[in-house]
Amino acid sequence: MAYVMFQYDRPTESHRWNNYNQHVRDWIAQLLQIPGAVSFMAYRTTDGASPDTITMLEFRTVEDARKAQESEQMQRILDGLRSVGVAARILLVERSPFTPEPFQA
Repeated sequence: MAYVMFQYDRPTESHRWNNYNQHVRDWIAQLLQIPGAVSFMAYRTTDGASPDTITMLEFRTVEDARKAQESEQMQRILDGLRSVGVAARILLVERSPFTPEPFQA
């Protein structure tokens, strides 16, 4: 598995915060429509450490993730984030072969 990871701080100014909240669900839906996307997860730090938001858009292959990272769809979402004051750092990562499978209950 491969992931396009966004790391950023959510806006703190109230007008930008409201604008971010109005668009975030649409951005997630758009990310999941990028060819090859499998899933999306978002995490927030509990102590406010920066970056306070980390998202992971999952793909089956590194090549799919690389294409998505360079896609017009991804650029539109990044432009939308920038428009509300978010400077996202983008990383392309892959799952380590040493990551165990989750425990089964």
